[in-house]
Amino acid sequence: MILMRVARGLLTYVPAIEKYMPRSTGGTDSARYCYSVWLRHLAMAHASKLPADPRVVGELGPGDSLGIGVMALLTGASQYVGLDVVEYADTSRNLALLDELVRLLVNRAAVPDDQEFPEVKPYLASYEFPARVLTDDRLKRALSPARVAAIRRALEHVGETMRTENGEEITITYRVPWFDPTVIQRGSLDMVYSQAVLEHVDDLVTTYNALAAWLKPGGVASHQVGFVSHGITPEWNGHWTISDPVWKLIRGKRPYLLNREPASTHVKLLRESGLEIVKEERVHKPSDISRDRLAPRFRYFSDDDLTTKAIFLQAIKR
Repeated sequence: MILMRVARGLLTYVPAIEKYMPRSTGGTDSARYCYSVWLRHLAMAHASKLPADPRVVGELGPGDSLGIGVMALLTGASQYVGLDVVEYADTSRNLALLDELVRLLVNRAAVPDDQEFPEVKPYLASYEFPARVLTDDRLKRALSPARVAAIRRALEHVGETMRTENGEEITITYRVPWFDPTVIQRGSLDMVYSQAVLEHVDDLVTTYNALAAWLKPGGVASHQVGFVSHGITPEWNGHWTISDPVWKLIRGKRPYLLNREPASTHVKLLRESGLEIVKEERVHKPSDISRDRLAPRFRYFSDDDLTTKAIFLQAIKR
């Protein structure tokens, strides 16, 4: 299996192959997925007594669509910034998701749970519609016809500011690729979030520092991070058995794959960025590999890291 992965990695260096490479990340092409993810981050913030009504929101790695950001706008945010390294999202898909998301919110649909999306985390204590967070008054304002129309225009004209009848300004920004922390103004975001993205980021130090710098005092960071091998190995955590030279061959010329850092690295870097962690929730799974099979640079892993399949982190900027 590893030889097949190496062969695929080497093929990425062939120019003619590039146009046949997948142009999809999976997940945010589904309205119910976007609905589920945003409501989980919002519900968890509320449960942790963090601000849960952000006005200016940033997302790292929106993937196939800006659907999760659209959810933020439909629940009260007025500005959204999406940052990615590959341009996946397109206008037609974003507009189709908008209509579906409005219907889900109008109907106060329950949060799609782990039966529908077994790999989506964080898990919630209840998957009922979070009415305590999204009150009728809040949704009435956020889903007014004029406001939804402004969000639609903003999706059609990304980067431009659209005004509602009462003067509210709605802005959607999509920056691809982003590598410079100055792409977002320091101290401008109320909330920054990511969903199954930070495990793919190469420069975690710069990224965590940027995510923290973008937040206003009192701003919230909300990140779901996974540690599975994404099918590269038969074992869910078998990517930690592969040496660096072989891993380089497997990655090939792809713009990203997995950084293979453990949960403790993400906790450490989030703290070192200056944020205060208020929620750290790990999902564990027994290791399918013995410690002596780990590649040399991963043999220091604690048992906790070796068996952490995912971690959910929320933090505040004091």
